[in-house]
Amino acid sequence: MSVEPFHDEGMASAETSLSLRQIEVFHAVMAARSITGASKVLNVSQPALSRTIRRIEDLLGIALFMRDRNGLVPTSEALEIYAEIDPVLRQLTGLGGQIRRIARGETAVFRIGSTASVARALVPQALRVLSQEVPGIELFFDVLPVDQIEDYLTAGRGEAIVTIASPRHPLIAVEPVGHADLVAVIPRSFGLSQHSVIKATDLAGTDFVAFAAGGAHQRVVDSFLAGAKVQVNTRAVARFSDTALALANEEMGVVLVDYMTTLGPLGSNLVVRPIEHAPRFEISVLWNRRRPHSASLARFIAILNRKLNDLPPLI
Repeated sequence: MSVEPFHDEGMASAETSLSLRQIEVFHAVMAARSITGASKVLNVSQPALSRTIRRIEDLLGIALFMRDRNGLVPTSEALEIYAEIDPVLRQLTGLGGQIRRIARGETAVFRIGSTASVARALVPQALRVLSQEVPGIELFFDVLPVDQIEDYLTAGRGEAIVTIASPRHPLIAVEPVGHADLVAVIPRSFGLSQHSVIKATDLAGTDFVAFAAGGAHQRVVDSFLAGAKVQVNTRAVARFSDTALALANEEMGVVLVDYMTTLGPLGSNLVVRPIEHAPRFEISVLWNRRRPHSASLARFIAILNRKLNDLPPLI
């Protein structure tokens, strides 16, 4: 395989630069000590590898291998070259693995936020699935009120938010992932708990736990009650769904929430009932249009879609 060395030093200097592929071929042949073994490792034909080795020898102006009965015997120059490139190629192999981990989302913190109702069950369940699909991912989960959504996204505190709220901000992108109906959560001691389906008129005069005015829940509840011309006896007002359910569990009143809220833990004194002609909440993922988002977010959105599509109906 040896050839006459170059006599033009300028030409030799210009042409002795090996490509990464040539170096990879040389490394494989050195490791296997045979063209046949290297061809299996690289999944390349033996004639193609032989041509590459001859080309490397032509470029360098030296012989790299001698043949004997046991296969290829590297020259002393080949051994020196191998000693230089072996650790470099090992680092490149490790770099390739690191790049693949980055592409799978295993190297960065995935920080996601949500408002309270979807934080009770939907988002934790979706995050569990994501952690199974992307082993090694580091998760950071924030729960925040609606009035902090814009700051959370515009300031870059988190990558996205899952919510039933619908803020209007030019920098915030919205992707719907599913929906949930309004349902009634009723203390067992209330007569309404015996109803299989709750009508708006059934709520007239009943003790009630409301949410703060202007919130995503209360806007829907107010519209629902106003449409039926029903007035309730508001005994308590809560800001978060967990607090509202805790008050209902203490028999303070009925609370109307989205179905997602009831998938989390409920008090032992409560029952959940569907509502006739229930209004519907849209569940969305929000993110900042001007900030990059990861492959993990795309996976997370797909998981949310699957979970909401497979949601069992409330009987």
